[in-house]
Amino acid sequence: MKKSLICISCPRGCHLEISSAAAGEWLVSGNQCPRGKQYAIQEATDPRRMLTAAVPAKVDGVPCASVRSTSPLPVALIPELLNTLYKMRLDTPAKRGDVLLANWKDSGIDIIFSADFL
Repeated sequence: MKKSLICISCPRGCHLEISSAAAGEWLVSGNQCPRGKQYAIQEATDPRRMLTAAVPAKVDGVPCASVRSTSPLPVALIPELLNTLYKMRLDTPAKRGDVLLANWKDSGIDIIFSADFL
């Protein structure tokens, strides 16, 4: 398996090539700093993304509340999480940083409000 990536770990934007080698080792080329290798291996083995979303609200004049994950989530969990968030209808005030969903799917990652929702 050979995969091409553009590194986002620093402003250089190195064009990386990653391929699997024997015994679970990874061969990474094109990186100009050590972070590029770490990024490529992470993307190949366990890709993660920060999540930001707007959750619908039932409050007059406030169509939605903005939320985010406290750290990057495994990509495989994101579609189910978005479906859950978009089915919600918020009606209780919350402050920025309040937890909406704690420890989503035992990931250790919370979904918190990224702005006051009053």
